Amino acid sequence: MKRLLATTACAFTLSFGAVAVQAQSSTAITLSQDEWTVLTMAPDGSWGAGTDLFVNRAIAQAIRMCQAMSGERLGCGAVHVSVQAGWSLGIRCGDENILAADRSLETAERIARERELDLRYVYERDMTPCRRVVTVDPGGRVIAPEPAPQIALPDSRVSGR
Repeated sequence: MKRLLATTACAFTLSFGAVAVQAQSSTAITLSQDEWTVLTMAPDGSWGAGTDLFVNRAIAQAIRMCQAMSGERLGCGAVHVSVQAGWSLGIRCGDENILAADRSLETAERIARERELDLRYVYERDMTPCRRVVTVDPGGRVIAPEPAPQIALPDSRVSGR
């Protein structure tokens, strides 16, 4: 009788463990169908954007596009942002580049504005006005840049400013 109970308990434990492992493995490997968008800017202001299901391919596309615009072998790809199904912004303030990316355009703009304020008020008080040179939408399409430079003002909704 003891042997029967032990065998039954062992079989029950093994079958329960197999079900748990099977349930975990089906959710552990899931690939997102959202494409990655990568935006890179070189120190001279040249930029490139790439979109692909694989982030490494998107990075390579962005670097190639930037190099074609720049004509330089170095500088493109040193700084880049990446996001899945989100917005990417490239902003130029004199010789400074600001890159920001997020799923939400509003959040990406807030990130860029906060970076500009940090640069302007902490590091470079005489920094020239900033101009958005590139915006990439969640589908990887480039949107026309802003026509005039702008200076970010502290946002009253941002704490500590």
